[in-house]
Amino acid sequence: MSSITEIISKKIENMPDGAVFDYAQLEIGSDQFVTAAQSLSRLTRKGVIARLSRGKYYKPQQSKFGNSRPREAAIVNALTVRQNKRIGYLTGLSVFNQLGLTSQVSNIFVIATASPLQPKQIEGYKIKYVRRNVSFSDEDIPLLQLLDALRDIKTIPDANPNDSFKILMRHIANLSKVKKERLISLALSFNPRTRALLGALIENYFKGVNVSKLRQSINRISVFETGVSCELLPNKEAWNLQMTSILNENQTR
Repeated sequence: MSSITEIISKKIENMPDGAVFDYAQLEIGSDQFVTAAQSLSRLTRKGVIARLSRGKYYKPQQSKFGNSRPREAAIVNALTVRQNKRIGYLTGLSVFNQLGLTSQVSNIFVIATASPLQPKQIEGYKIKYVRRNVSFSDEDIPLLQLLDALRDIKTIPDANPNDSFKILMRHIANLSKVKKERLISLALSFNPRTRALLGALIENYFKGVNVSKLRQSINRISVFETGVSCELLPNKEAWNLQMTSILNENQTR
């Protein structure tokens, strides 16, 4: 019968270069963790595999220039999946760039999760965490990323809030009614300003979607500034959003 070390070595050998894995992919029983950890440490020292984070490894891709780093998608997956369960998602500047909100790129991965860790570096990638207390599925991730963009609409680098609003409105327009309703449900876990901005947007542009839950969640005393003009959102005042016109914004630039 093969030893744990031989079984692990064989499984890793059969993996494609660049693969990211943990104990779950190796199908190691809890009674074999100590032996498995020792085997993985030896393979790491030999350069057969590399350690990404606690319990996460990858098989380097060989090239004439030496071992290459794992793909960005593999890194993100390693950081956002634990024991085959999604625990976080990618957000921040890299996502805002993909959404067409900014031309700037970043070498920092921002991971949204309910249990943020300290910033760190993994194989040359800078990792930063932000807290998001929301239950979600993989299908919800694009919706959460839209909500993050609304949340950060005033601070997205190299972007104007009005231009960002128009782009986000187009993304939301492409959602089905069911997805828009799910967007509203997820927004209830976000801060009041994000809820107010989404409520005003949907109420003004997508009449058939019920925004009462968002409206009820807003403290009527609070006032929020988003940088989005009243020309784009004529119902801003009804959602406690400060009134700003495009003309006034242009005069202050």
